Amino acid sequence: MDETDRNILFLLQDNADLPAKAIAEGVNLSTSAVERRIARLKRQGVIDRIVAVVSPKAVDRNLSILVELEIENEYRHTLDQFQKWLDSAVEVQSCWYVTGDADYVLLVVVRDLAEYNAFIDRLMREQQSVVRKYKSMVSLKTIKHSLRLPVYE
Repeated sequence: MDETDRNILFLLQDNADLPAKAIAEGVNLSTSAVERRIARLKRQGVIDRIVAVVSPKAVDRNLSILVELEIENEYRHTLDQFQKWLDSAVEVQSCWYVTGDADYVLLVVVRDLAEYNAFIDRLMREQQSVVRKYKSMVSLKTIKHSLRLPVYE
């Protein structure tokens, strides 16, 4: 990956809907050269996917809660099934398997506390043999929310 690729990534991270022509002007290449580079970056897995970032408030998801989970055991089969369950839970926006006191940290985005309680009830009912305990931290204010990664060395 060269400097031009990094410049393209920088521009796309701000606006993935930016036309190739506008990117080409920004990196001093032809439109077709930019399109080829973007296609190559996708094939190589540098660009994982192109998504629309939806405002939580616009879809009535006003409550963000960080949830720390401790699990009973770390058997591979159990972890695989549990991770599939977490992946299918629509309330879970992000999930990390971590070191430290907790085993998992979730970002749960819901309408209100009633919806969060329903999620926790379902988690503890359906995963009672896996989850030992949980700890919730309600977000009072989002200071920074970004998907941007540094692309320059």
